[in-house]
This record gives sequence, C-alpha cells and structure tokens, in this order.
Amino acid sequence: MAKTFTFARVSNSALLRRKAALVRTMSIPTSGIRASYVRQFLTCGKRNCRCQRGMKHGPFHYLVQCLGRGSVRKFLLKTPTEREQARAGIAAHVAFQERLEELSQINAEMLRRGAVTETLLGE
Repeated sequence: MAKTFTFARVSNSALLRRKAALVRTMSIPTSGIRASYVRQFLTCGKRNCRCQRGMKHGPFHYLVQCLGRGSVRKFLLKTPTEREQARAGIAAHVAFQERLEELSQINAEMLRRGAVTETLLGE
C-alpha cells in the first residue's frame, strides 16, 4: 500500500518546489528489482531426517517475483554477493516507487485545487 501524503496545509508554491526537488533527484535505478527477498527454512521428504524433528534445513535465500496472475518466478540466491545485490536492487526499486508516488499525489492535489500550471502540464 502506498504512503499517503497530506497536503492540506501546504501552499501551491511549496508543492511546486517539492515537485521540482523530486524531479531533480529522481532517476530510474538501473539496478532496481521489483521482487521480494525471502529467507526460508525447509523440511525434506525423508522420514528419518532431522528436519522431521524440528531442525529444518537452511536458511535458503530466494528472490521472488510476481509476473502476473498465477505466474511467480522464484530462484535461489546462492552467494552472499547475490543476496546483497538482490537486497540493494529491491531497496532501489522501493525508493524510486516512493518518490514516484509522492510526485503523483502532488500532481493530483494540484489538479484538485485547480492550480493547473505549465509546470504540471508542460513536462
């Protein structure tokens, strides 16, 4: 769920300044990954294995992507380097989406106020 920004007591000029600051700092992260990082402990199917008595195998680290309705891609991150790159890519994507959401809410608020300006329309 997106973070909701409150602009009730913010002036139009302050919103435009914030918008300009967001646009200046926004760049599409080339390392961004829209996915989840999952750490799991698993049990196998062997009857006499220690995992059947509570000592599960793992941890296993996965990158999980939802690609569409009923379509999920999940793969094992085997090395610490892969795990760190996955976490960094996910963080970069999340940070970009948060800035994009704030920009979207500023634009919607400016439209709601009837303060349609060249800055809003002529980008």
